[in-house]
Amino acid sequence: MNSSNLTPTIVGNNDAPSGRQRILSAVRDRKDWSRRAREGEKFRRICVLDTETTGLNLSKHQIIELCAAIVDVSDTGRIVAVRSVMTGLVDPGHALPPEIVELTGLTDAVLAGESICPEQLTELLEYCDGAIAFNSQFDRPFIEKHIGRHVPVPWGCAMADVPWRKLGFEPGPQGYVLNQCGYFMPSAHRAKDDVLALIQLLDHVCFDGQSVMAKVLAAMDAPAWRFEASTAAYGFKDDLRDRRYRFAGERAHKLWHKQVRPAEFRDEYRWYKETIGKRPVVVPLPASERYRANETWVPKPPKVSVPDWLK
Repeated sequence: MNSSNLTPTIVGNNDAPSGRQRILSAVRDRKDWSRRAREGEKFRRICVLDTETTGLNLSKHQIIELCAAIVDVSDTGRIVAVRSVMTGLVDPGHALPPEIVELTGLTDAVLAGESICPEQLTELLEYCDGAIAFNSQFDRPFIEKHIGRHVPVPWGCAMADVPWRKLGFEPGPQGYVLNQCGYFMPSAHRAKDDVLALIQLLDHVCFDGQSVMAKVLAAMDAPAWRFEASTAAYGFKDDLRDRRYRFAGERAHKLWHKQVRPAEFRDEYRWYKETIGKRPVVVPLPASERYRANETWVPKPPKVSVPDWLK
C-alpha cells in the first residue's frame, strides 16, 4: 500500500443500505500521541515491540530490524502516552534473501555496518513493567537470542492473550484484526509501522468497555501453567496435536507441551487424565517465563512412584 495514501478507505458495497459499509482510518502517527502522562496519573510502563528477521527459523535466522516503543498505560488499560519510539537495524553479515528484501524493503546497503547493542536492549526491557508483541511466541525468542540471555521481564501477547472470537473478531494477522477495529496500516513489515499499528490495536476499546491492552495486562497478571506431556506415550502424539499441544523438537528431550490458563485448567487436566491415562506434569508459568524459546527452559521430571522391591 502506498504510504502517502492516508485517505480513509471505504470497505463494502457503496450501493448497500446504511450500516453495511465500514470506513477504515489510518493508524495514528507518532506525533498524534501525547509524550507524557498527566501529572499525578498512575500508569504502567509497557514496552511494545516488533522485529523483522531474515527468516522464521530461530536457529538459522536473526533480527535485522527492531522497534521498541515505551507507552504509559492507565489503570483502565488506555494508552495515555507514547514516551518514545526507538528503531534499530542489524547487519546480518550476509546478503538478505530476496523474499525478505521484497517483504520489508530493507537492503544489504541499508543494513551494512548497523547493530543494536544487547546491553542497551536489556536495559530498555528491564526499565519497563512488561513487554508486549503481537506474536510474542515469535518475537521474544529472537530478542533473547540477540541479547544472549534470558531477561525476566513479564511478557504479554496481543494474539494469544486476547479472546478475539468472544469479542466478535475473526482472529488473524495483525493487519486483519486491525481492519476489524476500523483502522488500516499505511505501510507494513517495517518494525516502526508495525509497532504504531500495534499501539493503535492495543488502545482499541471492545464492545464490553475494556481495551485490548487491558485484556493483555489482565492475562499477564493472571496465573498460567505449562502442561508437559512427558507422561504420554508416543502413540498419543496425534491426540496431543489435535489438542493444540506444541512439540519442543529443539530439545534433546522431545516433549509436547501447552500453555494453560485458569479458565481452561480443570477441563485440560480432566482431558489429559481421561485420554492419556496419567496425570500431566504441571509447571507454574509466570509471565516472565512465557513465550520463551523451547531450548531455554528445562522440562520438569515426572514424579514416578518406585515399587518397594526396587528401593
